Amino acid sequence: MNTQINRLPVPTWNRTGVNWLDKKALPPDREYSQGDHLPYDGVLPHGISLMDRIPEEIAAIPSGMGEWMDEFILSRADKTCYLLAEGPAGEPVIITQTLDLTHPVIRAHYAINAKPGSNITVIQINRGDAKDGVLGSLTQIDAQENSVVRLISVQLLGRNSQSFDSVGARIGKGARVELVRAVLGGKTAACGSLAHLEGQGGGYQQDTAYFTDKEQIYDFNDIARHAGRETESEMHTAGVLAGSSSKILRGTIDFKAGCAHSVGHENETVLLLSPSARNRTVPLILCGEEAVEGQHAASLGQFDEKHLYYLCSRGLSLMEAKRMLVEARFMPVLHKITPDDLRMEILNVIERRLDEHETDS
Repeated sequence: MNTQINRLPVPTWNRTGVNWLDKKALPPDREYSQGDHLPYDGVLPHGISLMDRIPEEIAAIPSGMGEWMDEFILSRADKTCYLLAEGPAGEPVIITQTLDLTHPVIRAHYAINAKPGSNITVIQINRGDAKDGVLGSLTQIDAQENSVVRLISVQLLGRNSQSFDSVGARIGKGARVELVRAVLGGKTAACGSLAHLEGQGGGYQQDTAYFTDKEQIYDFNDIARHAGRETESEMHTAGVLAGSSSKILRGTIDFKAGCAHSVGHENETVLLLSPSARNRTVPLILCGEEAVEGQHAASLGQFDEKHLYYLCSRGLSLMEAKRMLVEARFMPVLHKITPDDLRMEILNVIERRLDEHETDS
């Protein structure tokens, strides 16, 4: 098996262990049957239709996890959903995948073909659990001129399963792609995204929130590649680490020659709840153009005693104060998630995980 999934675009020292996905988080090395490529059979909102097959130019869009994972999904997909957006915004397309004993492996291939001036929101929800379960997904987005694509991904798997979520987007002139991720489940979870800002004035916004505890392993590889002039990218990540969990975030802004007057920002804030948890953040800016602006930042810390004291002085218990501060880290993501019952489900999971951490401490 190719172990270089979620590869850092420009490797650093191998001894740091951040150049690619940890072996502990790789998919199980076993024989995988050929998937049936079953098409999506749900109801679609007005202005959205289903394509019979994915156009070759969209199938060629690379993702942030790399060639091995792309091929793993493309050639063996169990389920497919190829969406064509040709009009203004309507209701979101909501797609739920559920792992269970009957379906312990699900490989889902999504494509979003957003025609010029169109608007589409897709919500992907992954739930369920199975021993040695694997849920892998690949989403390829072609955001054409002045289109808007919103992709919301919520991962709520159980503790026996592994998750692999890969996204690749080509962003045309004046187009905008928004990626919102909430990652809370799985014994391991790997996410990779690559936004290719190809057309002048294209924009990319990514907001990610995660919560790890016990022995969970999370791995992120997010890349904003600026090729067009006056393009903009914003990548923001906020996470909570507890127990003996570990996490790697690779965040790369890549300014290519010719992308003059482009702007890229990335940052991560991490709340560390346990001295046994391990955090590794790798912010990277690559620059092949002079007239650009790139910024990156990362912060790591524990609960601020002054904040806790202030909240407790206003009548909250210590546990309520901690819960409020943890939930605050998720709010930039939660505010963008609809419907309301999904947002409440995520909040309930966060509260339960925090209660479990306090009980174990």
